[in-house]
Amino acid sequence: MRILLILACLYPLAAGACVQEDDIFAYVVNQKGKQPGAEVPAYKLAVTTSVYQKLLEARGDFRMPAPELIMNNGQLYVAWMNPKKMQVGLEEKAYDICATFGADSLNALAALLAHELTHYYEKHNWTRHFSRNNANTQAGEQLAKLEEGLKMETQSDYLGGFLALSAGFHTYGIIPQLLPKVYEGYILPEEIPGYPSLSDRVAFAENAMGRLRELQLAFDLANCLTLVEAYEPAFDYYNYILSDFQSRELYNNLGVLHVMAALPYFSKEEMPYVLPIELDMSTRLSPDKRGFGENIEKRAALLDAALEAFGRAELLDKEYPTAWINKACVYLLQGSPEDAGYWAAKARKKGTKIGLAAEAQDAEVLQAIIEAIEGDKEQAGAMLQPLAESGHVLAGLNLSILNGTMPAPEGVLTFARGVERIDGLLLEDYLENPQPELQVDMGGNVFIGLQHLEHSTVLVHYADGGKQYGVFHLTGEGYEGATRMGIRLGDRLDMVKEKYTTPSRSVQSRQGTYLIYPKEYIIFRFDEQGLADQWGLFRLQLDKED
Repeated sequence: MRILLILACLYPLAAGACVQEDDIFAYVVNQKGKQPGAEVPAYKLAVTTSVYQKLLEARGDFRMPAPELIMNNGQLYVAWMNPKKMQVGLEEKAYDICATFGADSLNALAALLAHELTHYYEKHNWTRHFSRNNANTQAGEQLAKLEEGLKMETQSDYLGGFLALSAGFHTYGIIPQLLPKVYEGYILPEEIPGYPSLSDRVAFAENAMGRLRELQLAFDLANCLTLVEAYEPAFDYYNYILSDFQSRELYNNLGVLHVMAALPYFSKEEMPYVLPIELDMSTRLSPDKRGFGENIEKRAALLDAALEAFGRAELLDKEYPTAWINKACVYLLQGSPEDAGYWAAKARKKGTKIGLAAEAQDAEVLQAIIEAIEGDKEQAGAMLQPLAESGHVLAGLNLSILNGTMPAPEGVLTFARGVERIDGLLLEDYLENPQPELQVDMGGNVFIGLQHLEHSTVLVHYADGGKQYGVFHLTGEGYEGATRMGIRLGDRLDMVKEKYTTPSRSVQSRQGTYLIYPKEYIIFRFDEQGLADQWGLFRLQLDKED
């Protein structure tokens, strides 16, 4: 994903570029541009608003009021953020330029808007005002330097890029084309007083992209490691991202990881049901491992850490039913069904009120589990039955557990390592000589890597001199190859289950439903229609003594 544009509204030393109405953060100051006049067509405003709302939702920070989105048909700024009026603006001309990108038009639009939102949420205006109000102090002079302005712009580039990524937009490869198109469309010279040259802005954007790629790689690896129950390195990668970028979803994910790490320490007798633990990959993990008495303290500490993370998610958004469902799960695991019932009911009511059907149904499933745990299995069954009949997978699974009709594990495939290939590559061969195009030193003898092949991508977690690793080889869009059992992209979920008969884990996420087959070292992802839209292979070694 390419990073966002340099919206270079620099400090007073930058030739007065920001000395304009309300001192806004502007993409450019077009001295010859026209003032706003006629209204923007309704459909353009609607499209822009849709993209903008997705970005706000992904940011999930409601400690500050969301800035108002405005559009006009002027040609003065391209895009801007007005801190005094709490507005983010986009000009119709900029919209039209983004539209020339065809399939990437929404990604280009998201790039502009996310950059301006980052200026707002990172409170860049505070630094500017501090420098002006303290211009006679050493700190004020230092903050007022041009380099500090460029630092803010670079930060808005890569954090804005990660925000767009979190909202589901893909902007890699767009910026080198978008910047020249903006200058051409607005008839701007290469050099604008108070701004870097066009070539420099492209260079700054490319530099910021490096940091964004690191954050994205850490995020992708955290998700992959979570799927295969490698929670400890996943913790580290989420915390790495949170040092730069905070959102309710990331804190929620971190909390869920702690819960998932605690679940193996519960026996089936202690927690026989499958809880609707939600990641922003709203993950639920079947607790099929025996608890360990000596680890009671460890699981308690993990659950306490989960509650703390969910609390941080709530601080960013006090009306977040996903965090409430997860809190309820923690309270139930802690032996407090009354507290669990309170948060589950609250989540169900809120989810129903604001139209979050999935959250409302998951909360209802959790209420049914609480009834079962409390001894009213008849009421639990009555609640689960209609949900299961409607196709709610988790409700059906828990109804089977409740009725004692869980199917036994099926036959054994257990392919040997080195059987499956993607793009003709065996992971064992890759592990012999990994050559990632991007490698990031995470400190503590931990490295992460990324390598693109013709139709696929390899992600690498590498630690302790190679004694610990996680390698994931994922198919790209339109990959035409098949697995050893003949499964291709576009095949249905039931076909995969027919071919692969060993026990699997199911993980729900905003990206789709994952099926993980640990014995075959293979992962499938399915879209809302139940069609495979990605599959991947993995190798994992986390025990130093393996």
